[in-house]
Amino acid sequence: MPSSIASLLNLQSVAATQRAATWARGVRDFFPGLSVRELGGNLNSGSISGMRFGPGRLWSVQSPPLLVSYDPAGSPDETQLFSVMMQLQGATTARQKQRHCRLHPGDFCVIDSSVAFELEAPGASHIMFVQMPRPAVLGRHPYLERHTAEIFDPTETGAALLRGLLLNILDTAALLEDYQRSSALGAIIQLLGAPKSPQGDGIDELNWRVRTALAYIDAQFADTSLTASRIAREQGISRRRLDEIMRQSVGNSLTGQIWSRRLMQAATDLAEPQRAGQSVAQIAFAAGFEDAAHFTRAFKRRFHCTPREWRRRGISTATQDARAKLNPLPC
Repeated sequence: MPSSIASLLNLQSVAATQRAATWARGVRDFFPGLSVRELGGNLNSGSISGMRFGPGRLWSVQSPPLLVSYDPAGSPDETQLFSVMMQLQGATTARQKQRHCRLHPGDFCVIDSSVAFELEAPGASHIMFVQMPRPAVLGRHPYLERHTAEIFDPTETGAALLRGLLLNILDTAALLEDYQRSSALGAIIQLLGAPKSPQGDGIDELNWRVRTALAYIDAQFADTSLTASRIAREQGISRRRLDEIMRQSVGNSLTGQIWSRRLMQAATDLAEPQRAGQSVAQIAFAAGFEDAAHFTRAFKRRFHCTPREWRRRGISTATQDARAKLNPLPC
């Protein structure tokens, strides 16, 4: 399946004697912390394509047979990423936290970059994956941390919906404006909650109530009148009981989740260059905060810097990353 995103490395343009070394270097340079442990088979073809995608990255990799391993200690910046990976051609085995799965075309799983993992392709393989901010993903779907390297049921309706979105994004990404890519990344993060949990997790009270509450918060966090009591009423359960369930599952209360979601959205918006024309107060109000000073204090407690400092750092990092990480490797 062709990809519309920019080609950063193509082995066909590299001298045959240099292909193995170039591929190993490309893997290391484009994906810090990842290293090639074994590389075999025919090296006539192989390519890495990628682009920034809002606060995340979109990749398409056609690889020769290989085994790669990831060490989070070698890539502190990458540990704040969480990825959804889909097989397009061939097969790939993913291993993480004593779990493993074998992906065939159409299958997808999630991978957590805060923990070591391995990917093995016994033959030529084509995968796509989207790297997303880890706090944004786990803030909405905390249960996914327990289901990395597990296949989502490809016949399940929610999984089919997410798979269709990923394929459409791969085909159209190059045609999107920056703000559209940010919106599309948000849609991917949101739709990660659509598939049923892998490995028959079951829909018990703790699971479905937490997922329903988090989805409600995600849809309503910009509403300044949103309260924990309202969320509980929507489920026909007492706030106290729902808070107990939330703390048991994700470690904090409904109110804590509302604040966390608002702060994460504000942090994401502040770091986006296309929102540079909006004031900090405008971004705070859009995220559901009613008082700019209160927002600044809460933001500093969470991120250990002011919103203005975060904005300067984020836009600068995005610009440097776009220039440095997504330049084609010299052949």
